[in-house]
Amino acid sequence: MTARRWIAILGGALVVSLGLNLFIGGVVAGRLLGHRGDFDWQLSPDRMKVNIERVMGALPDADAKILGDLFEAQLPDIAERFQALQQARRGVGGALRAQPFDPASLASAYDAMQARSQELQAAIHDVVKSVLLRLSADGRLAVAERRWRRQ
Repeated sequence: MTARRWIAILGGALVVSLGLNLFIGGVVAGRLLGHRGDFDWQLSPDRMKVNIERVMGALPDADAKILGDLFEAQLPDIAERFQALQQARRGVGGALRAQPFDPASLASAYDAMQARSQELQAAIHDVVKSVLLRLSADGRLAVAERRWRRQ
């Protein structure tokens, strides 16, 4: 074999090896850093609680207590609304899988899901607004600067 041929073979092998390594590295990084195809990124009462605790850690103690107390008081309502949204999402899924497909059924299920989503968001925004109105100047500054992201 000529030197030129060996260089071409080794160059091709290096390109294939590099591509394979990048692919495997991406898969590993995606598994470690990503959500593995599930819906972890979506809102849930437990995930909300974790996020609230992070924010509480960035607030002065008195403001953290206000946030914790108001959130805990509204958690049952928020959890109930979340369950209603999940049920509505299952309704959309059922309408999508229905045989024969009924566009009116899908539209109705989707409208119901959208309404439950808006109700949940309104409940969460009501809690956020109630908290923000009660925070001290230092607490408002911590929220404005999003200090919980630095922790």
